Amino acid sequence: MYALIHDSQLLLGPIKFNYRFINADLEDNEIEERIGPRDYENIPLEINSNTFLLEAVLNQPEYDERSQVLRYTNWGLIDIDGIQKAQFNYESVDKSLEQIKDEYKQLLPNVRRAKENQYITVTIDNTVVLVSTSRDQRTQFINKLSSLGTDPVMYKFDNGTWVSVTKTDIEYIVQQIDAKVQEAFDWEYSKIQEIDNCTTKEEVFNVVIVEPPTPPTVPGV
Repeated sequence: MYALIHDSQLLLGPIKFNYRFINADLEDNEIEERIGPRDYENIPLEINSNTFLLEAVLNQPEYDERSQVLRYTNWGLIDIDGIQKAQFNYESVDKSLEQIKDEYKQLLPNVRRAKENQYITVTIDNTVVLVSTSRDQRTQFINKLSSLGTDPVMYKFDNGTWVSVTKTDIEYIVQQIDAKVQEAFDWEYSKIQEIDNCTTKEEVFNVVIVEPPTPPTVPGV
């Protein structure tokens, strides 16, 4: 990280090295000199007698990312082993309970989507088959419904099992997929309610979001 200093004033920083961006700022401040693409090797760099590109040092306390954020306070020039650097100081600030709740809720959709896209076991004509609950799989079954007539057809399921299925069987499979997907949405809604009912940040963090998966056991898989 780097800092652009001019007349003891901070122009840029802390920033990653980007000579085009730095040169644009030099131009904006009517400073004639420019730096090159490899001048990061020359830090601390004296651009002119009043302008310097220095290494930026971040002085950050330890903090809990779940319940705190870092807030910039000030900066100053420091000397480390005879090398001048720009130090940026931060302090930890507690998040509000509502902010913690909102951030925790943002974890829910990804987990819910994972719950939507699982495998379920369905029994068709006394045969246990494995079915994906993904949207693509549901769409395939819906398309299959539109093409099926009154006669049964042979269908190969994900566990490699061939089963003779009827239109009623496919409708049943779609219903089971929909039930599993709805179960995931019901789970997300219940977790939102659970988080909303928390009165302390510790209670929020104790709300279980990720649970160990329990994959179905199917003979032959």
